[in-house]
Amino acid sequence: MKKRYIFISLIVICIVMFIITSFCSFFKVEGDSMNPTLVNNDVVYVRKTKSFKQGDLIAFNYNNKLLVRRVIALEGDKVNIDQNGYIFVNDKKLEENYIQSRKDNPLRDEIFPYTVSQGHIFVLGDHRTHAIDSRMRDLGAIDQNQIVGKVVLRVYPVIRFSVL
Repeated sequence: MKKRYIFISLIVICIVMFIITSFCSFFKVEGDSMNPTLVNNDVVYVRKTKSFKQGDLIAFNYNNKLLVRRVIALEGDKVNIDQNGYIFVNDKKLEENYIQSRKDNPLRDEIFPYTVSQGHIFVLGDHRTHAIDSRMRDLGAIDQNQIVGKVVLRVYPVIRFSVL
């Protein structure tokens, strides 16, 4: 009888692990590009999806690394950044209460206004001074094929657990 419970428990664990790895992933955040929303060594839960909206946090592959950035604009949107660091999408100013400073990254080399290409998403880091994001031509707007999914939870450290 005990062997049967162990066998059933192992089957249930395997099924749960299959479901978790098929539809979501856990990743460790490296760096401070998303500070203060996410900080170095936070662990996040990423739901695999291809449906995003402005303000979502997404995880995507870039140069053999997984990066997390915030969706600012979708395909066809026009993005502009003024001298004070305010972001405008389709001529509407974004309310960005998640950033601490609007100071620009000195490596920015993209020309604005910028229209997001078909099949791409324009992303920015929350720590604008240090984030490598769509303001840099090397990264640019993210091809939707590079996107792993939407960051939905911070699971570690446990005291900072939150829905994102």
